[in-house]
Amino acid sequence: MATEKSHKAVLTGVDLVSIERIRAASGRERFLARVFTEKELEYSFGKRLPYRHLAGRFAAKEAFIKALSSIGPSIALKDVEVVNSDSGAPCLKTSPKARALLGGRQAFLSISYSNGLALAFVAIQ
Repeated sequence: MATEKSHKAVLTGVDLVSIERIRAASGRERFLARVFTEKELEYSFGKRLPYRHLAGRFAAKEAFIKALSSIGPSIALKDVEVVNSDSGAPCLKTSPKARALLGGRQAFLSISYSNGLALAFVAIQ
């Protein structure tokens, strides 16, 4: 008799955003406060091209929320924070609410930039 292994599906999310759109929105303090953590703002504004980094972080948050949308209620943009690992690679730090939705799964993040756009891809397994 064959037995079936229980596998959880890989969840994915992707988002593409214009760096210029994020630069324009960043002129409104309310947008920055609603979307980004203090650490994300400090990191991004400490870089030569801050809006590029803000756009990448915005896309990463949106991609993560899209990936989670198939398994639970929506979370706020600040329930996930983009941080950098010791190697410099971007990774996700989640709030207790987001961790509960993950249910022990791990989230992987990739961010790319091209022609004024930031693209983020998240895989959860």
